[in-house]
Amino acid sequence: MDFITQFEQTLQHTIEQGLTQDAGQLLAGFAQTRQPYTMRIYALINRLRQKQMPFRIPFIPGSPFRILLYKSDNYILNYIAGQFAAFFRSQGCETMFFDPLYFEESSKALFHFLKEGLDAAFFFNNVGLLQTLRDGTSLWETLGVPCFDFLVDHPMYYADSLDHALQHTTVLCADRTHCDYVTRFYNHVKHTLFLPAGGITPNQKPDFSWDNRPMDVLFIGSYKYSAFVPDDEPTKALSAYLRAHTDVPFDSAAEKIWEACCADFLSPQTLKDFIQSHRFIETNLTASYRREIIADLLDAGIHVDIYGEGWQQTGLAAHPNLHLHSPVSFEEGIRLMTQTKILLNHMAWFKDGASERIFNAMAQGAVCVTDSSLYLDSFLQDGVNCGIFRLPDVASHGVSAKVKSILDSPARAAYIAKNAIRLSANHSWQAHLAELFLA
Repeated sequence: MDFITQFEQTLQHTIEQGLTQDAGQLLAGFAQTRQPYTMRIYALINRLRQKQMPFRIPFIPGSPFRILLYKSDNYILNYIAGQFAAFFRSQGCETMFFDPLYFEESSKALFHFLKEGLDAAFFFNNVGLLQTLRDGTSLWETLGVPCFDFLVDHPMYYADSLDHALQHTTVLCADRTHCDYVTRFYNHVKHTLFLPAGGITPNQKPDFSWDNRPMDVLFIGSYKYSAFVPDDEPTKALSAYLRAHTDVPFDSAAEKIWEACCADFLSPQTLKDFIQSHRFIETNLTASYRREIIADLLDAGIHVDIYGEGWQQTGLAAHPNLHLHSPVSFEEGIRLMTQTKILLNHMAWFKDGASERIFNAMAQGAVCVTDSSLYLDSFLQDGVNCGIFRLPDVASHGVSAKVKSILDSPARAAYIAKNAIRLSANHSWQAHLAELFLA
């Protein structure tokens, strides 16, 4: 038996016997031999750490966990990953980023990091969750690492990954109805937890007083319209149903239409397939409402600055009250929020969640005018800390009327903005993460 194999067996036996101090001494001695670490040794290091201080939610503040966060090519997801890392570091944890754009360098850094153990790995919109070794086996299962996957969108958009999610994965969702969806259709997932989006730390002294801000209304977001929508009767029926029931989650509405149109094929799998195949109806309905809201403001004589892609295809680009700009970085978007009187927010079909834009705008002293949800209704107050509209209000010009009333009442608007700054302190990413992990 070679030295490495013998060492692996000895270390495993020592850990299984609960001799954690002896196992630590074995590992310290192994480091001095300069022998190469194997995947089994890395996994045993992680098993030892789990015996010493298992990673669970909530965890004990101040525990020196070692945490990996997987980056992507999406700047918003990377910003959120940075917020997670900042929170964990504030609790005494060690963190490491794995950047797939620099795969070789990140891989070397990861295996160096693994020598001291890895307690948990965090992924965002599934990026990196299915990372494999050369033989096709899961890297994270081999290492025995608890995985946490934060989804900022509806899980139906990520079926290709969630269908193969590891059994020790905990999915974090930004909407409570998304948690219900994962629990129902992905019962191999270990846990599902609600983590609402948060904002930045509030700016107690905004750069501009409310009535001196140069922009009236700012909208940061793209117009996305998908061509991948089936041209069938269920599509028409589902679109009409959602228009008539704007407070119903997409998958709940899809189930009602599915039962009416496809009664001969009732099973959880066929329902899941139906929802996934029609998921871009949600994308297009969101885009349609977004265009209608902007058009309503423009036609009411309100100047709107938009930073985002896709708006050229709406037919609104030539409107004299529209000021269209290219997309900006997350940091630049925050700076723009300090320069606008009103930040207009329109969420995707979130019925029990939030958007980070709401809290970021509040933190920067802007008045946020947004559609609401069950979650937001628990603490947002129209005319007190924000402006709230419902999607049925769009057709009756309710959104433009609300925006005009705010613009025409600077003293009232400043009162709303001041209240919003105070409220946003309770809804930063750091506050939401603390509520989840330190409860």
